[in-house]
Amino acid sequence: MKKVIVTGGAGFIGSNLVKFLLKKRYFVINIDNLSYSANIYNLKDLKKNKNYIFLKTDLNDRKKITKILKKYKPEGIFNLAAETHVDRSIDSPYPFIENNILGVFNLLEASMNYYKKNKKHRLF
Repeated sequence: MKKVIVTGGAGFIGSNLVKFLLKKRYFVINIDNLSYSANIYNLKDLKKNKNYIFLKTDLNDRKKITKILKKYKPEGIFNLAAETHVDRSIDSPYPFIENNILGVFNLLEASMNYYKKNKKHRLF
């Protein structure tokens, strides 16, 4: 069974991707920091699914992301984590910079270091 990570898996698109991957018989590790755009209730029916794990984690915590990669050894990552409401970015741009740029940078760095030891790993 293939293992994948979905970041932002409690959002609208992410939660649908998680459910789709589970139907396709993937083992899914869902990483989400549960910000304003997340809805954990989208995934409430998956709590007992043995092929699903939810981890409340911020992509800016590179050490934790690295530990997750080492522990679960995924074959790929689907990155759907993002701050998306444009009107919020105008009022307060820092969270967008922190999550959409720095968070993705941390994910890329951790993924690149993981890839050096696991050549089958992919970032989608």
